[in-house]
Amino acid sequence: MTLLSTRKASAIHASPGFFNFAASIALAASLFAYESPARQLMPVRGIVVIGNSAVSTSMILGWMETRPGEAFRKSDFARIDSGLAEAGFPLGRVDSVAFRQAADSLSSDLVLYIREGKPARLADLRLEGAAILDTASILSISGLLAGEPFSPLALERGIASVLRQYESAGYPFARIEIRDIRFEEGAEFVETNVSLFLEEGAAARISELRVEGNNTTQTGVIVRAARLSPGDLYTAGLPEKIRLRLERLRLFSSVSTPELFVNQDQSVGLLVRVAEGSPNRFDGIVGYVPSGISGGSGYVTGFVDVQFRNIFGTARRLSARWNRENQVSQEIALRYREPWIASLPVSAEAGYRQRKQDSTYVRESYDLAIETSIAENLTFGLVASGSKVTPTEGFGKSVVGPGTALSIGVTLAYDSRDDQVTPTSGFRHVTEYHTGRKTLAPVRGGLGEKKSTQMISFDGDYYTMLFRNQVLAVLVAVRDFRSGAVEFGDLFRLGGANTLRGYREGQFLGSRIAWANLEYRLLAGQRSFVFAFVDMGYAAMPRREEAGLAGDEFRRLGYGGGVRLDTPLGLIGVSLAFGRGDSFSTAKLHLRLVNEF
Repeated sequence: MTLLSTRKASAIHASPGFFNFAASIALAASLFAYESPARQLMPVRGIVVIGNSAVSTSMILGWMETRPGEAFRKSDFARIDSGLAEAGFPLGRVDSVAFRQAADSLSSDLVLYIREGKPARLADLRLEGAAILDTASILSISGLLAGEPFSPLALERGIASVLRQYESAGYPFARIEIRDIRFEEGAEFVETNVSLFLEEGAAARISELRVEGNNTTQTGVIVRAARLSPGDLYTAGLPEKIRLRLERLRLFSSVSTPELFVNQDQSVGLLVRVAEGSPNRFDGIVGYVPSGISGGSGYVTGFVDVQFRNIFGTARRLSARWNRENQVSQEIALRYREPWIASLPVSAEAGYRQRKQDSTYVRESYDLAIETSIAENLTFGLVASGSKVTPTEGFGKSVVGPGTALSIGVTLAYDSRDDQVTPTSGFRHVTEYHTGRKTLAPVRGGLGEKKSTQMISFDGDYYTMLFRNQVLAVLVAVRDFRSGAVEFGDLFRLGGANTLRGYREGQFLGSRIAWANLEYRLLAGQRSFVFAFVDMGYAAMPRREEAGLAGDEFRRLGYGGGVRLDTPLGLIGVSLAFGRGDSFSTAKLHLRLVNEF
């Protein structure tokens, strides 16, 4: 196996005479020889360049190895002549040199007399060997046009552009050879004639993906996640796509960019190296909400989310979540994900959730979803869900009746974030639409009802690097539930560490809610940052007296700041959030720990 990690697609051979500076170097050396040996060995105090106009003095000094305080190096003649040729002056040279002895007689100033000569211009470019792409298209891609200034750097860039095009078309072994370059000195320009030969090579079709470094995760899981099939055409962007696909599994601490290799039978493949990471995750938040009454006592809120993301090395996932919003309300949830059902690029996920809402009701819900990728970074899914509401004795039965609901829906998700944990660029969005029917039992002696339901949700995150180590994060979310019989159990909750900071967990209820988080982050490391934020929230519910809904509408603003640190224990975040009318004594404090194990 031969790795081609540093592929040189073309061998560029200069024609005889193109970089033939022997005559000019010999001339400059002979002029230099007239200076006394003592002066030649004197330290150079300063360097003066005379005769240059198109090429800057700083550029010429940059080509030289001689520095103030050192003796002049004769090799700089060749360096300057070569630099002039690279800049588009093939006949340029050092015309002569002189030393001006300083007053202390211990050092001297070096004076270089430069003759730039006429600039080079491309007169004709000939290309042989093209078959996949026509010659006219190749010349257009190269950007090398007759009548335009010519330099070796421009030629090199043009060849690189052509080879990138071939690589994108599935021909990574294409190479271009410079057959000949000839110069003809004209009245104003040095006319340049270039002859190239293109060897396109064979199309590279991937025969296999080899994986190294996976000690826990099964190789088949990695190959399937890479979504690479035998016979796929190699393109320039394919290795990076595979790397990002594997990183999104969040099973590895590092994933290398796959390297192209050639077997002895001339078949080609890709080699990717991974380092197993910590596939499991613990995410916990502890919050303290001060009492709104003078002399009263506050209470503690909590959130715990545990995820096992690589069960038996198969990328199967199991998660459990617990959330306590106040002294009498809490929620638990379980989810399981099975990837690649029947070896197809389809994943299935099942979930169960139970919510106990103070002394009003208990709601149980379950769902079954399937998901598949329809494009790079884009997934589509189908969802079937159901729920059951059981009112508690007393007050609960007076405002909520028992009921059940069934719905089906679709999901569309897109994720182009550069990092799943601390993104600095990219966009993520998830849109869901559900339609169904709910059956209501009689409330307060009334008749039971069957009503249609609709639910729309949208989540969008956008990240951009404003300046070095400064990131702007914008998060927007919308929830909208519609039905002819909206009840307490159908309402969404707004407020808390994950929605509208500065307010109690689930403080505001609404059948239609929206919130936006604007966060400015100053990065202090790959995972650490200091941040300031402004949150905006909106909640509205319809008026339905028989269900105890008052038709309220709320608009609130929250703000604050905090810090997140990458520590041996994990990611530790501390934030202080202020809501309407809050002071430091009533602000909401949140402590969060995210640990991968």
